Amino acid sequence: MDEEKRRLLDCEKRAVGLLARREHSRRELARKLADRGFTRDEIEPILDRLAEEGWQSDQRYAESLIRARSARRYGPDRITNELSQQGVDEAVASAAFAAEPRDWPALAREQLVARFREPPADFPERARRHRHLVRRGFPPDLAHELAGWWPDSASDQDVF
Repeated sequence: MDEEKRRLLDCEKRAVGLLARREHSRRELARKLADRGFTRDEIEPILDRLAEEGWQSDQRYAESLIRARSARRYGPDRITNELSQQGVDEAVASAAFAAEPRDWPALAREQLVARFREPPADFPERARRHRHLVRRGFPPDLAHELAGWWPDSASDQDVF
């Protein structure tokens, strides 16, 4: 077996090994393979074939990331930014959000209850909660709407 063929097989083996552990975006997988010393000419045909055969999918990666980040109560803006940084196309990200629907207002309320143990006492406290939600990736208008929110009764607690 010649050296070039061996390197291509090694590149494919490493790519499949990475994908066996968790989903990766195409850009992330290419970067990890490049970090291991493979050239772009070696990586691109491997990634093309893995995508064609269904081993690598930016759609599955995006859906997986949405599930994981929303389980940690991160908002859609932060998740979208992370998907963009990983090279996931905006259309693919939109389709993934549609495939993994979330009740973002309920998730934001859940985050508020988890982070703050009592209702906001004054304007500076509401502003603090607003900033917290925006940092967590919730849209500013939703954060503004919920900054003064606090569950009033046992029925509000049942939402979670």
